[in-house]
Amino acid sequence: MRVPRKITSARGSRAAAAITVVVAMIFVVSSSAAPLSVVANAARSAPAVSAATEVNGLHIYAIDGHPYGVFTAVHVVTFSGPQFTVSIDLAHHAIDGGKQTPSSMCQDTTGCVAAVNGDFFDLTPPGEPDPGDEVGGIIQNCVLLHTPEIAHQQADLDAQSVSQGLNWSSAININGEIVPITAINQELPMSYVKVHLPLAGTLLFTPPYALLIPAAPGRVTYEFTQVSGSTSATTINTTADLELEAQTTSAVKVRAGQVFISAPTGSPLATLPVGDTVTMTTTSTAGCDNIGGHPILLDHGVVTPIVPTDTYMVKPYARTVIGWTASGETVIMTVDGKDDVSGATAYQLDRLLRSLDVWTALDLDGGVSTTLYANGHVLNKPSRGREQPVSTALLVIRNP
Repeated sequence: MRVPRKITSARGSRAAAAITVVVAMIFVVSSSAAPLSVVANAARSAPAVSAATEVNGLHIYAIDGHPYGVFTAVHVVTFSGPQFTVSIDLAHHAIDGGKQTPSSMCQDTTGCVAAVNGDFFDLTPPGEPDPGDEVGGIIQNCVLLHTPEIAHQQADLDAQSVSQGLNWSSAININGEIVPITAINQELPMSYVKVHLPLAGTLLFTPPYALLIPAAPGRVTYEFTQVSGSTSATTINTTADLELEAQTTSAVKVRAGQVFISAPTGSPLATLPVGDTVTMTTTSTAGCDNIGGHPILLDHGVVTPIVPTDTYMVKPYARTVIGWTASGETVIMTVDGKDDVSGATAYQLDRLLRSLDVWTALDLDGGVSTTLYANGHVLNKPSRGREQPVSTALLVIRNP
């Protein structure tokens, strides 16, 4: 779908989906598309629950969306306490590693009992590689795996909080000179709708990056071996020592135990002889498990206003949402639908979430990507009639 490349979910309405994430880049908070603005102890009516199932503390049920203006199926998975954890999974366990269905990611993971699709991702036109390029930031098990490609909302799964972007910083110390890292494991250069980023800056790549490191005239890739530090050089709030092994102007693949840095010719890296060591420091306040989405729906009881031009949120679509109640219960909800025809608007999502006492929530990728797999089955009805492969998923893991 890159003509030029568009950031979308794997959904049928390409134009509307492309607008979705462009809006996430341009707007943060603006006028509301609906009169609802603050939850703040508003009266809630309990939703009608049907087909309820409990699996060792995991609650799986459907609710009636009619009172909230939603006339398609609404499915919910909830849990609280230490029995379960929400975990981020990557298609084929790699950044830009392709696509995989949420159910297969769950089935491949020990202890997984439920799964939904994760963040938005980019697709490519027919005949080109289709890496399932992630859009937002990803921190998994305290390792910064991917930095946001555009301004993008994020969810800290451990702190049960949301933010307007991913807080991160990474830099290398070259004989006392600090060189900031521009991006980590991003597929560059990028050409999305209203986003045109050349192959520029100091770009860092680690073994989870599935593609070849991009090469271009006027750039050099410096190949380092990690000689000290944490298990991963990009573990947040840590420092690692890297020894220069070689340099190249070709597109190459990062190998285990290595860190590759692509930089412009004339960078301070060019002063390093082979065998020299640099220090890299990576920091973040975003927590150890963080994933992107768009937009924030609720933040500590306050409804986030939706920009009227954000048609993806103003119009009905199939939806996937991660949220938490004030008491710390995790709520995962999907709404079936067809792009721009049926499903839920942002306003209706807020009403549904309020009925479940959700306090904080982030909208994830939706449309044909919307999938809820639990208790060994895909519970919802994907709009294309079958589960679609995606680039990331959220898994509910039963703790041992």
